Amino acid sequence: MKTQKLIYILLATLILSSCGNFLNINTNPNAPSTTVPDPVLSGALVATAFAHTNDAPSFSAYWAGYWAASGTYSLAGNVTQNFRLLNTSYQGIWTDLYLNAENYMFVESATRHTPSLAYYVAISKIMRVYDFHTLVDCYGNVPYTKSLQGFKNLTPSYDVDQTIYNNLLGQLDSAVLIIKTAQGTGNAKPMPATTDVMFGGNMNNWIALANTMRLRLLLRQSAVSAQASFITSEIAKLVADGAQFLTADATINPGYQKSAGLQNPLWEANGLGVGGDVGNRDFNRTSAYSLSFFQTNNDPRVDYFFRSPGDAPGVDSKSKPYFSIPWGTPPTTAYVTANTSGMGIGVLAGPNAPVTFLSAAESYFLQAEAAFRGWLNAGSQQTLYQQGITASFTSLGVPNAAAAASTYYTSGKVNVDWSASTDKLQAIIVQKWAANTSINPMESWCDYRRTGFPNNLPTSLDPNKLITSVVVPIRLLYPQTELNVNASNVPSLPNNAQFTSKIFWQP
Repeated sequence: MKTQKLIYILLATLILSSCGNFLNINTNPNAPSTTVPDPVLSGALVATAFAHTNDAPSFSAYWAGYWAASGTYSLAGNVTQNFRLLNTSYQGIWTDLYLNAENYMFVESATRHTPSLAYYVAISKIMRVYDFHTLVDCYGNVPYTKSLQGFKNLTPSYDVDQTIYNNLLGQLDSAVLIIKTAQGTGNAKPMPATTDVMFGGNMNNWIALANTMRLRLLLRQSAVSAQASFITSEIAKLVADGAQFLTADATINPGYQKSAGLQNPLWEANGLGVGGDVGNRDFNRTSAYSLSFFQTNNDPRVDYFFRSPGDAPGVDSKSKPYFSIPWGTPPTTAYVTANTSGMGIGVLAGPNAPVTFLSAAESYFLQAEAAFRGWLNAGSQQTLYQQGITASFTSLGVPNAAAAASTYYTSGKVNVDWSASTDKLQAIIVQKWAANTSINPMESWCDYRRTGFPNNLPTSLDPNKLITSVVVPIRLLYPQTELNVNASNVPSLPNNAQFTSKIFWQP
């Protein structure tokens, strides 16, 4: 996994010569005679996929109730479950997202003055928003306006988290306008499919992604009363733009294959090595909470989110009952890897599978919540909710997905059947949580922190847990790498900040 990460970072950071050869590096990459944005943009998208499937889930998948640690390994000092966070805990997400944002900034800077390359500018803006909103969601105040300046400013000051969010929404507005203007004039160079490893050059899909991300950022702030008028104005912009949202999964696939450093990053971390080796890829196992949810609700997705004990990744034998681990349980022979369930074929399909960056299911649930809050057509909330469930069934590969989903969401079960659910917001968030199982744990951790749903998430059973009454941490600590080089600007946090220092959108 470390080798693959290095390859992704190298691909994302190389400034390549004008010949377009993906591996042909200038003699002096700090002063290239001609810049070609294509390989840098495609490399940055690949690096985003890595951060999304490796950095973010390493903690959020546990705190969102999806994963538990295999009993095969010693768990002493596992801060994911004992909550004794250090400044070195999960600092890779900070490093990787800033590096990723820097590469998107390079692409934008190299193309912003060339009208024919307008689509490169727009895509770079959209993806840089993902990097920074994720950083804010993890840390709160972070360097933003003074960041990404390289040697010009090695100690950037920090911006207020809410101010960053407002600016990010402006960046998304700008990206949509750039695309629509370029489409109207016809002057923009079509985006090559080999460069756009997300949508293959379909710019309407980029508009839909940007709008879906706009809705996500606005819903994050729904509990902030001071933002009410701002949210109203931003929703008005979305409606004026046509409120075009994702209706199909936004996936990244540069041509993943069963080759060293080129496998799907989720598979590389949780599946098999190129030679069929396991290594430590079997560490993340099914949590008792997540398995119980799907089994209790007779949810057919259980066969796609999980696999039988003993099955290799990518295998769906259903030969043994699924078996899970209560989160935080100290290692015992009962919970070793061979006896427990890992990720199923719906999320861990193989080394060449695409990475789901933002699913159609999540898009529909975001819209359903916006409709519930009266931001969009309130009469559409049930339809959007059910479309979200259907999209999840479809994406996972459930046979006869539409019919199976209909049977599921008319089952009469609370938080499944819209008519049987008295708390509609809870139903939306719970089903969004279900759809995001092992696909986007970061979103579910954020949803829990802002809504409290699912409201029955278990707390860790680790006997060394720092505070027994806390369900999950509410933030990360600023990384040691930042304290080493920019300590004078790093905000001071109180003791046990992981339980007390809220991001601005948390109620």
